[in-house]
Amino acid sequence: MFLIACSLGLAIFFLTTLKFPKFKKLKSSEVVIPHTDVDEDPDIVRALISFHAADYFVYKGVPIGFQYEMLNELEKGIGRTVDIKVEADLSAMLMQLYDNTYDIVIMDFTPSGFILPEFDRSIPHSYSYPVLVSGMRTDTACSKTILVSHDLSAILFFLSDSPYNQYVVQKRNEFTSEELFEKVDNGEISYLICDYYEAITLLPFYSNVKILEKAGPQFERRWFLNKKNKQLNEDINHWLLDFKKTNKYRFLLRKYFSQSSSIINASFSNKQQGNLSRFDAIIKKYAQQYGIDWRFMASLIYQESKFISGLIGKGGSSGLMQLMPVTMEHYGISEEDDDEANIRAGAQHLNSLRKAFDEIKDENEKLYFIAAAYNAGRGHIFDAQRLCAKFEGDYTNWREVSKYLILKSQHKYATDPVVKSGYFPGKHAVKYAQQVMERYSAYQVAYP
Repeated sequence: MFLIACSLGLAIFFLTTLKFPKFKKLKSSEVVIPHTDVDEDPDIVRALISFHAADYFVYKGVPIGFQYEMLNELEKGIGRTVDIKVEADLSAMLMQLYDNTYDIVIMDFTPSGFILPEFDRSIPHSYSYPVLVSGMRTDTACSKTILVSHDLSAILFFLSDSPYNQYVVQKRNEFTSEELFEKVDNGEISYLICDYYEAITLLPFYSNVKILEKAGPQFERRWFLNKKNKQLNEDINHWLLDFKKTNKYRFLLRKYFSQSSSIINASFSNKQQGNLSRFDAIIKKYAQQYGIDWRFMASLIYQESKFISGLIGKGGSSGLMQLMPVTMEHYGISEEDDDEANIRAGAQHLNSLRKAFDEIKDENEKLYFIAAAYNAGRGHIFDAQRLCAKFEGDYTNWREVSKYLILKSQHKYATDPVVKSGYFPGKHAVKYAQQVMERYSAYQVAYP
C-alpha cells in the first residue's frame, strides 16, 4: 500500500510540474509594479570579453584569465552581478561596442581621435607593449617582413639602432596573434609582433619561439564603458583606482604575466586543451540524442559536480548531474548506477525542462529558464513567470522573470494568488543560471 501511494504521489508530482503555467495580466488600473533593486541601476552589469590568451581562457572546464578575474573582483567590489559574454571575433565585438549593447567591452582597441568622443573608457587597468618574436626553425636572416595580426592596435616602433627598423611590417587581418604565433613555431613565418602579455603566455607552449626585442612604446589597457551609465562608470573607475593598490591586484599580475607563472605553465594552450572532461563522449552522445547543446550540458555538469564522479549532495542528490532521488526514480536509475546512466537521466530531465518552456522561442533565452529550473524546480520558475505576467512584464524574458524569482523570498509575493509553489529564496537560482550560461558562452568559443 505504501509503495502504491509513493508511486501515485510521484506520478502526480511530475504531471503537475510538467504543466505550462497560464499567464494572465491584470487591467492597467489594477497593476502596481513591484519595486526591486533591479529597478534602480540595473543589478546586472553586462560585460563582453574576448577569448584571448591570458585574459580569458578555459582550463579543465573552468574559465580563468587576468581580465576574467578582474571582473570577478569588480563584482565583489561594487556589489553588482557581472554577466560575462565571450566573443572570439573582433569584428563582432566592434559591432557590439558601437551599438552600446554592453556596459563593459573588454578589448585592446584604440579608436581614432575622431571616433574617441563616442566612447567612455575606464582608467587604465594595466599596461603592456608590443614585442617582436621569431622562430628558430627558419632562416630569419633572409626574411625582411614582419607580420602583425589585426587584433594588435599598438603603435609599432623600433629604435634607430635596431636591426629591424627597416623591415616591412605587414598586417594579416585573417589571423589572430595566437594563430600567427603558431605559424612562427612551425617555421611558416619568421617574425611576428604581438602583445607582450600574450607572448609570455604562449611561450611555454611553443619551444621554437623567442622574444627578440621591444617593438613599440608602452600602451594603456582600458575597458570601454557605456556612456549612458554615468554612475556605474564612476563606480567602476573608483573601484579600479582602489583595487590597483591591493595585494590581490599584484598577485593577479604575477599569476598571469610572469614567465614563471604556474597557472600559465600548467594550463593554457589551444593545442593542449583537448577535451573539456573525460566524459565528453558520453555527454555528446546523450546531448545529441535529446537535442541539447553538449556544451550547455557540460557547463551544467561542471556547475553541479565539477566533473567529479560519485558525489553525494547534502539533500540526497547524486552523480555527475546531482539528480535528486525522485528524479532518478522517474528516469529509472538509482545512485548505484554508473556515470553514463546518470548523464543519460540528466539529459532526459533537461529535455523535459526544455519542453516545459516551449513557449519561449529564443533558444538562448530558454536556456536560462532551463538552468534555473534545473536548480530550483520548474514550479518556482513558473511562479516567477506568472508574477511577471501579472505585473505586465515579459514572462519569456529571463532578466524580467528573474526579478520575480528573487521577489518570491518576500511574503507579499510568496503568498500572491498566482504563486503555486510558495516561498523561495531565488537569488541563488538566478546566480546559478548566470554562472551556467557564462561558462556555456566560454565553451561555445573554446569548443566550436
